[in-house]
Amino acid sequence: MNTTAIESDVVRNAARGAWLSVLDSLAPELERAIENPGRRHIGCPVHGGNDGFRLFRDADISGGGICNSCGAKPDGFSLLMWLRGWSFPEALSAVANELGISTDSNHKKPIVKRKPVAFDNSKSSVDDAKLKVILRTVWQESKPISHPEAEPVRIYLQSRGLDSFIPDWPSIRFHPNMQYRDEDGKLIGHFPAMLALVEKGNEAITIHRTFLTQDGRKALVDSPKKMMPALSNKLVVGSAIRLGNPGRVLCVAEGIETALAVLEATGMVTWPLISATMMSQFLIPSGVEKLIIWSDLDRSFAGSFAAQKLAERAKAQGVEAVIREPKGPLPADVKSIDWLDVLNQQGPNAFALRSCA
Repeated sequence: MNTTAIESDVVRNAARGAWLSVLDSLAPELERAIENPGRRHIGCPVHGGNDGFRLFRDADISGGGICNSCGAKPDGFSLLMWLRGWSFPEALSAVANELGISTDSNHKKPIVKRKPVAFDNSKSSVDDAKLKVILRTVWQESKPISHPEAEPVRIYLQSRGLDSFIPDWPSIRFHPNMQYRDEDGKLIGHFPAMLALVEKGNEAITIHRTFLTQDGRKALVDSPKKMMPALSNKLVVGSAIRLGNPGRVLCVAEGIETALAVLEATGMVTWPLISATMMSQFLIPSGVEKLIIWSDLDRSFAGSFAAQKLAERAKAQGVEAVIREPKGPLPADVKSIDWLDVLNQQGPNAFALRSCA
């Protein structure tokens, strides 16, 4: 009989009723969702926002959760694999370690368990046919950034310290009247928005939106940056926003504005990967020989961790990887520094292109 299968069953059985404790340790960014599974909505730990993710009500038993954009993660193993970029054996080993299970003896030491949460069979489902029409309609209603009506986007980028006259990439568009709904689906209003096409390979996955005001500020809503849902057969993980065609060298960064800062300072093709977690799981295009990772410097080390994970994966694929991180230390009142901050504070010379090209 397969020893790995036995270990898997042992760990799965041990985790039932203890998943909240395990997740609390292995995924501390889910702390607020863990406090009230099924009811407490938090920002997606992969791509951000304020209210797109929640754990299932039976999370202590299943360990699962769902993001409106990334889809459902049915159990704790798939949730950790998604969050950390782990393989199943890596997730299994981490959970076993938290439970005190020895891979040799299959014995476990008791851990402090939270009270199991009542199971609720009800779950939301995405109508793929309807969603496909919505995504297509939103994109068809959008206009190029150079369009006269797209002034809110140009003002917004300029207010962030960027060149407002960015190239007319097919992946960045302007929507004049994008509807904003809260987590409960209630229509809050309509806003101008910068749209970004999220792609994996040559396949469109979904649309990222930055909600704005007419005078180019972020809209005063709970989540001014939000991704639309993806079809149930498409995963957001591994995707990117393609700003130009990759050649031998490709640069990547977390946010859209950060990527634009790198592009403005270096002139190199730079793709935003949306978040630190998505950075760690980015699918490197074929033909890329060198990957320059412009990571954020933050107190949680999430950016550093994600950059290192991506660099390791790149090297395993035979791709040269270079990590560029802003110099620390962080000021006491600052949570993070990205390369847009560097551009605004130190100018393009701080990007030291010669050292990484």
